[in-house]
Amino acid sequence: MAAAVAALTFGTGGQASAAVPPHNVGWLYTASGSGAAFFDADLDGWPSFEKVTVCDNTSDGRGVVVTLVGTAPNGDNMFVITRDPSNNGSCTADSGNLFADGYYVYVTVCEYWGDNEANCRYGTGVA
Repeated sequence: MAAAVAALTFGTGGQASAAVPPHNVGWLYTASGSGAAFFDADLDGWPSFEKVTVCDNTSDGRGVVVTLVGTAPNGDNMFVITRDPSNNGSCTADSGNLFADGYYVYVTVCEYWGDNEANCRYGTGVA
């Protein structure tokens, strides 16, 4: 899945110039609604500090995974994969200077079990 998104993103010139303002991807739900992810482009208004949160909301034997693809601050391709393996009342998050400011970030949220993924949804933000 991430490879397909990366090929689409980097193979078609999907990067924006640094002039594009930050844009969050609000709660992006899986197609079944069993989980969701949130990409915060400038956490609490701090430039160059992003946060991704993923939540498994259903006890169904599947976890929820979010994959972010974009441009790292050094200009390299960047992938961030964050998993919430179970509906245990808490979400999982990663944060930091993950992506270059002003560049698109492509977000995919899916259910997963083992090496399988299903019910994926897609969104686009700007770091």
